[in-house]
Amino acid sequence: MLSDIMRMQNYLGVILIMKKFLTILLGLACVTVLFYGHNYWKQRIASASNTAVSSTSDQQSLEVTSQNDDSDTDLLAYTSNWPAHSVDRFKESLHEKTSFNVLFVGSRAIGTKNKGAFPFIKEQLIDTFGEKNIQVAIKTFDSNSTEFLKKKEQVEISAEKADLIILEPFILMNNGVVLIEDTLKNTSKIIDDIKTKNPDTEFILQPSYPLYNAKIYPKQVEALKEYAADKEIPYLDHWSAWPETDNEKLKNYLLPDQSAPNEKGDKVWSDYILQFLISKSESE
Repeated sequence: MLSDIMRMQNYLGVILIMKKFLTILLGLACVTVLFYGHNYWKQRIASASNTAVSSTSDQQSLEVTSQNDDSDTDLLAYTSNWPAHSVDRFKESLHEKTSFNVLFVGSRAIGTKNKGAFPFIKEQLIDTFGEKNIQVAIKTFDSNSTEFLKKKEQVEISAEKADLIILEPFILMNNGVVLIEDTLKNTSKIIDDIKTKNPDTEFILQPSYPLYNAKIYPKQVEALKEYAADKEIPYLDHWSAWPETDNEKLKNYLLPDQSAPNEKGDKVWSDYILQFLISKSESE
């Protein structure tokens, strides 16, 4: 009987020990589950936060890209009169964030860095396209086209590596000195020599300013216009914005000795060029 009681006590003791052990084991399991659960949710929260930051960053990047694309589209809209290859080059320069180089070449009639029609043209082009997107320069020579080629001045022009050249091919300087046939041959030679060095350079042709009561000069300018059409070179027909050469009102646009345009003439000339180089929609 006593032994039965002792066995019962031992059995109960074992049960109590097992119960305590299971309680401890269960407690440890709970702690483990809580620990790993806590870490799991921390990781989920951190991951969600990083995803949100990344998403915000990507969205901001897309918005900046979209704004740049819109800005580029607006600028390209101004180039509708440019030679097609010049438009492509300008588009590339915007993408590469480099400057598109415009160079005016000819006699001093178009002006200098600080005088004549050129300074206003440069200012307006930079205001429109942005100083980082476009560079505008001028190279003038006190010579006719034959002298220009004899001195190999086209080498100096080639060194500028311009994307677009607005060329006044010394037609007024040639008047009475170089035959129109030779003027046109010289024009081709200048263009070909420059394009040999810089195949991507495109040209726009323009005459010099008109003279009052001139007889032969207007015919030479008309021949240059026909030459440009035949060669498919854009032509700035700015004479259409001046009074006719036999109209006395033309004197009001020129210096008394007709050696250059006056301020009024410079404005007519520069306005015409800018209307061509900065094409605007009818709504603007």
